[in-house]
Amino acid sequence: MSESLYYLHDGVFSPTVRTGSPWSTTTQHGGPINALLMYGMETVALKTPKRVTRLSVDILRPVPREPLRLKTRVLREGRRLAVVDAGLERETDGTPVAVARAQLLQEREDHELLFPRTKTPVALVAAADRVHLMSDARRHEGPPGFHLDVEMRHGMDNTNPIGWLTWAGQLISGLPTSPAQRCAAVCDLATIVSGRMCLSGEGKWNNEIRFEMLNTDTTIHLMRPPIGLWFAFHAPSIIDERGAGITAAALYDQNGYLGEVVQTVASNAT
Repeated sequence: MSESLYYLHDGVFSPTVRTGSPWSTTTQHGGPINALLMYGMETVALKTPKRVTRLSVDILRPVPREPLRLKTRVLREGRRLAVVDAGLERETDGTPVAVARAQLLQEREDHELLFPRTKTPVALVAAADRVHLMSDARRHEGPPGFHLDVEMRHGMDNTNPIGWLTWAGQLISGLPTSPAQRCAAVCDLATIVSGRMCLSGEGKWNNEIRFEMLNTDTTIHLMRPPIGLWFAFHAPSIIDERGAGITAAALYDQNGYLGEVVQTVASNAT
């Protein structure tokens, strides 16, 4: 197993080199930020146990690879529903770098299934091609980071690309990493997965396409608790000629349909 993403001491999360971004040697990737905010939502003190059904993350500025503090605030908690805010700020001066809001729901064990679940193409995990998120040249010339620890396998369903991703590392040293935290981490990559496959023109992964593609937010809707290590995204990115776009991806795990991921995209294909 690779080094954990963060060390926690006295309420301060110190990032390791594994949190790094491909864009800079001094900033963190969005995946670890999503996962850390999910951790905050899952561990917030509530009156009754509830699970995260929606997480919306906005990264306010490039997140430095520096110690961070995580703050959570319960906005409202009812019998079945809670709404929680969370924020990450620089430990040195309190500058906010990312914010999130989550909805948490108390589940019912006896609820009747009203709609059939969508069956997932599980075979893609075993049969699809394994690829890296970046070309070999860029992997060796760029800084180390989270993107190098993610494995991907890809395929197609009709005209829509499907990318299965897994990150098997540890979020916080000494603490278990939940499936929801793993899911949140790889959800940051939904845009680049679908975008690269769509731009190839054949629905195949193309590492030679040179383009800058940045998601400015991530919203994850979870119909049920995630399980396992592998998560799939099934959808294209739609990008306007002026550089703005949307990724709206159906999200799967090994048991089938899990939820949806929506991202706002700023892109400049070259």
